Amino acid sequence: MSDESGEDGTLFETPVGTKLREARESQSISLEDIARTTRIPLRQLENIENSDYEKLPAPTYSTGFVKAYALAVGLDPKAMAAAFREEIDYGSATQASGDYFEPTDPARVPPRSLAWIAAAIAIVLIAAYALWRSGVFGLDADDRARMAAGTEPSAASEQADGVATEQATPTAPPPADGAVVLEATDTVWLRIYDGETGDRIHETEMQAGDRYEVPADAANPMIRTGRADALRVTVGGQPVDPIGPPQTVISDVSLLPADLVRPRPQAPPAN
Repeated sequence: MSDESGEDGTLFETPVGTKLREARESQSISLEDIARTTRIPLRQLENIENSDYEKLPAPTYSTGFVKAYALAVGLDPKAMAAAFREEIDYGSATQASGDYFEPTDPARVPPRSLAWIAAAIAIVLIAAYALWRSGVFGLDADDRARMAAGTEPSAASEQADGVATEQATPTAPPPADGAVVLEATDTVWLRIYDGETGDRIHETEMQAGDRYEVPADAANPMIRTGRADALRVTVGGQPVDPIGPPQTVISDVSLLPADLVRPRPQAPPAN
């Protein structure tokens, strides 16, 4: 066993994952049973038992998994969660303090001429990107002439073009009573529950491409998630506005079709 493992063993006599596994095995409960009871993905339960913290999701979600696991095997959820946070905090601090830089072998340092060539290439790429962003490459001769003269197309012309485009491509509004489907565009954890009773309807970690249809008989379904930007929501097959700002924990957001089809104010862009 390495010195680092010995030091961890002194600080944490028995890891949280080991305690959970021992409690489960003492009751002859399989890990699959825990996954069905808690609705936690089996691979995440295995990561907890093996103390593979780098493979777990964000600490907030992982701590929730530990609480649910502890409750399922009769351990104190709060105590297990607190011990788990201490373990992952210690592991993060140890990993950060272990980073160091090795002396560079002078023989491996690239020649100065190569550095100048790389800098020149970077300047050319930046200039090309700036030109592309300016839109010059997409302008015809008349557009470039107007730009050189400092004139722009009239606002009335732009408005007329916009109205014509909207009239040519009408978009049907989503039905207020259609099926509500959530599709993950990235890894995202979510919980759907009854807004009046708090009873859990569905809880899972979805992967990109996973889909979930909210039960049509759910009386007051609401959602809690930390990545609303990783969910594409449709009502009756038609996309609706995002249910929340990106990288922000949202909760008590209604998933009723009539609420989802209403326009929602867009969150200001993050600074």
